[in-house]
Parts: sequence; structure tokens; C-alpha cells
Amino acid sequence: MKPTIDIIIPSFNGKYLLEKHLPQVYKNSDFLNKVIIIDNGSTDDTIDWLKKNYPQVVIVRNSRNLGFTKPINQGVAVSKSDYIVLLNNDVRPEKGYLKDIFRFFDDENVFAVSFNEDKASWPLVTWENGKLHFSQGEDKNSPRYSCWASGGSAIFKRSIWDKLGGFNEVYAPFYWEDIDIGFRAWKTGYKVVWNNKSTVFHEHESTSAKINHKYVEIIKQRNELLFTWINITDKDLKKTHAKFLFFHTLKHPGYIKVIFSALMRFPSNKQIVKFVRTDKQVLSLINQKL
Repeated sequence: MKPTIDIIIPSFNGKYLLEKHLPQVYKNSDFLNKVIIIDNGSTDDTIDWLKKNYPQVVIVRNSRNLGFTKPINQGVAVSKSDYIVLLNNDVRPEKGYLKDIFRFFDDENVFAVSFNEDKASWPLVTWENGKLHFSQGEDKNSPRYSCWASGGSAIFKRSIWDKLGGFNEVYAPFYWEDIDIGFRAWKTGYKVVWNNKSTVFHEHESTSAKINHKYVEIIKQRNELLFTWINITDKDLKKTHAKFLFFHTLKHPGYIKVIFSALMRFPSNKQIVKFVRTDKQVLSLINQKL
């Protein structure tokens, strides 16, 4: 039996982006079951345009802009396919981007495969000075084990997504939710891959550029702390993180607002899944060639 794929695309006033990229999504996506678009209260005639030009699209409508985290979970909730492709509305997939993608899933422990964005690379991830640091890997000639799969250009195995509980909405409205689920997947015993052969073009005209820059920066920093507090369990790594908080706040007193914001958001419930790998074990496995 052939696998089935649903593609989930969140959008806010992104009609002009859908006009540019949706034709290529349909043209270049093998095994496609349906496209699900989560509209975040658009006022640019996105809905009418979709109904006229792509009546087959499944539309989930929000009355306001909910960002990224919750809308993706909404899209997954109406999907029935074996695999989920997450695409930003400013991403254009190249022909053949899903060719042979399922060879990675022959390994039942592979949770997700991240696509190769033309102007980016796989995330080279290390733990330095009390927190995760990531840069772009230089060698793009072969697949790599990746810390996470990009929420804007990747394919996920639905059964494992459900076991992990989907995106943690503590990160709403956006940022770090894809890093979180990827790291949780690794710690739970699964794997994430970056595939150099799955090429997509990211135009970087995203919705977040339309939002107040200071607000976005606070959310990024808040969610970085939440990720660390939720996922990092190795005692020595936690100690270095505590040192980071102390000295960084001394140098940047305004950072106390970020800490307070994260504390107010920190979930009281425990992890849904049980970790079977330590943080150090995960850090030793990622970044490596397959």
C-alpha cells in the first residue's frame, strides 16, 4: 500500500504567497492526499480565492491570527494521512522533493525528515555556556541526523507525532515548538533526519515579519528558556544553564523580564512521554552523517 501525505500550510494574509507557491505544491508533491490550509483570520480574500481556484483544499478558519503552534495542531487534527508535510506559505518545493523520502522511514524509529532549504542547511547543534547553540552545517553533500525537523519544511510520521503529543502549545504563538518536538523525539528513542536531496526554496516572506519586532524577540527568548527548562534534565547541563541565567542577567538586567515571562508560562504538568536518552546522548548522536 502506498503511503499518503497531507500537507499543512498556515497562512495569515498570505494570498499573494499562495498564488506564487501553491501551484508548485500541487505539481511537485507525490503521494498527496489533501492540502490543509489554516487561515489565521485573513482579510485579503484568501478564503474566496481558495474556494474559487482550489476548491479541493481543506480550509480551517480562525477568527484571528493564532500564529503557528496551535494552527499546526489544528491542521494535524483534521488530517487522516500516514504522513504530514509542514510547509510555510512562502516555501516552494522543487520537483522530486519527496522522491525516495520514504527510504528513511524504513527505519521505524525515524520520526521526521527535514527538507533542504536552498539558502539554509542542517542545524549544527551544540551545548555551550548553558544553552543550545546552533549554526548552519557546512557540508550539504549527504543526509545528516538533525536535532529537529523544520516546522516550515519537513515531513513527519503521524503515528509518532501522536505519541509525542504534537506541538507543545506552551510555545504559542510561535518559535521553538519544532525544536522542542524534535528534541523530545530524540530523548524518547526516535530519530530525525535532514535530507540533502529534498530541495525546497524558502522565499522568507513569512507572517512573523509583519509582527512587532520587539514582541517577536521576547517570544523567542521566552521560548528558548521554556525549551531548556522542559527538556534539559542532565544535572551538569542544568548547572551551566543556571550560571548562564545568573551572569547574563547581571550583564543585561532587562533579561529578568524574559525570565519572569517564562516562569509565568511554565507548565505545571509533567512530560507526556518518558525520556530514554540523556541530553548528552542526544548531543552525541545529532549532526552525524547517516
